[in-house]
Amino acid sequence: MKLIDVHLHVGQVFEWRPEAVRLWMDTGPYRPLIYDDEGRLVPERYHRVLAGEGVVGGVLLPEYSPETAGSLPVERVFEVCRRYPRYIPFGAVNPLVHDDLLAEARRQRQLGVVGFKLHGVHGLYAVNDRRLYPFYEWCRSEGLPVMLHAGTSIFPRTKLKHADPYLYDEVATDFPELTLVLCHAGRNFWYHLAEFMVIRHPRVYIDVSGLPPRKLLTFYPRMAKLADRFLFGTDFPGVPGIRSNAEKIATLGLDDAVLHRIFYANARELLPFPDGV
Repeated sequence: MKLIDVHLHVGQVFEWRPEAVRLWMDTGPYRPLIYDDEGRLVPERYHRVLAGEGVVGGVLLPEYSPETAGSLPVERVFEVCRRYPRYIPFGAVNPLVHDDLLAEARRQRQLGVVGFKLHGVHGLYAVNDRRLYPFYEWCRSEGLPVMLHAGTSIFPRTKLKHADPYLYDEVATDFPELTLVLCHAGRNFWYHLAEFMVIRHPRVYIDVSGLPPRKLLTFYPRMAKLADRFLFGTDFPGVPGIRSNAEKIATLGLDDAVLHRIFYANARELLPFPDGV
């Protein structure tokens, strides 16, 4: 089973807020396997664990959410992907953190990012905030996909109103040529809206990270029909198991061609992975 995981987090343990470590990272088995005794991520360990789980490529995500999750600077993704290019670097911006948001996005682009992740729920802003519109237009012009956290969060101080898919629908409507990925799409309250967004908007995708794999067909009953718009992701390292998640999805009765698209082919076609992935 060939896997591309489009939702991999990086950063040092001490850059995450303690409650994020306790409520998310420590729910899985991976923390002692990828960090040293001082809480620093060890790229060799990180890669070894992912490769052992069958991951042949992935998307590395930073985050700037100092009030809720933590501040994991974009430089962290390059500590891994420059050594292991099968993992591709995404950037992140936050209008409440970056005074000149577009200048910061351009700086990260010069570093080498190939897309961006926005996290309004943790970052405490709405993704349809007009301050973000020049950024969206720039991403469209650069051909850069944007991942959006579109689900609930259990972290303290987060604001769930920023997870409402209607906000994402407005962005997709106003920027129809921009590729958007709905991470955790609709988690807990809005699955049917997230699925409808895939039907309504031809450049919107769903990333299934952070969702119970055995319930995916309950959440998205048209998943097989819309298979070319779903991406496998896990929210690593806060996941019980990457391979086990994939194996549970494989028991849902989806045919091999559908599984190949979700696990590998969609991400390989959508994102600029190097040859050999």
